[in-house]
Amino acid sequence: MIELIGVNAGYEGKLILHDINLKFEPGKITVLIGPNGCGKSTLLKSIVKINPHTSGRIFVNGKEITDYSSTELAKQVAYLPQSRMVPDIPVLSMVLHGRFAYLNYPRRYREEDLKIARNALAWVGMSHLEEENVNRLSGGMQQKVYIAMALAQDAETILMDEPTTYLDISHQLRVMEMAKKMANEGKAVVMVLHDLSQALRTADYVAVLLEGRLIEAGTPAEVYESGKLDDIFKVKIQRLNTETGWHYVCD
Repeated sequence: MIELIGVNAGYEGKLILHDINLKFEPGKITVLIGPNGCGKSTLLKSIVKINPHTSGRIFVNGKEITDYSSTELAKQVAYLPQSRMVPDIPVLSMVLHGRFAYLNYPRRYREEDLKIARNALAWVGMSHLEEENVNRLSGGMQQKVYIAMALAQDAETILMDEPTTYLDISHQLRVMEMAKKMANEGKAVVMVLHDLSQALRTADYVAVLLEGRLIEAGTPAEVYESGKLDDIFKVKIQRLNTETGWHYVCD
């Protein structure tokens, strides 16, 4: 579990996050939503110490992140950034990057690492493409490779910054299905999403940020019923009860 208590964070001397209090629990999907520039990405980066927090406390499984080395923290938390290079390497080699935190010097992969990487590829349905170059795959396929790399990291928490950006609707839904499957297997899944309908439909817990502050948090139903989303995003959100549960539509 990850817990943030009174966290302030920013970069280049500018404070972006103000007094954030949040928990990310195992077995649940937490979705961060809010307008552009509200601090969602900064929050994720603070957890993995890319943008260190300036005050407050961040705990990962009961231990402050300041007490973790980068290697030990990587064993607890996997982070998929929004923007990343697509290397010209085979799929299996890319997924094996998730094992770096477990390798001793010299960095040579063990049979155990190969087994875990191949299991991760099988989990996302990509075993048949392990020798294909990553940069020759479609955007949806590449996203699956990165999810497999995160799974190979064998961390209890997965942080994903806008994992559906640039994907068509079919691949967006598949990513959401994978997020649900990871949560069902006991992982804490945290995602930044811009699609409100998708966020409210997928999340177990929603955190709404505005200008670096936590404005509202709760179940999708609680956040919807607060009416704050309409004010923040300047839209009218309606809820429809269907055979597959509540669906949220933005006008």
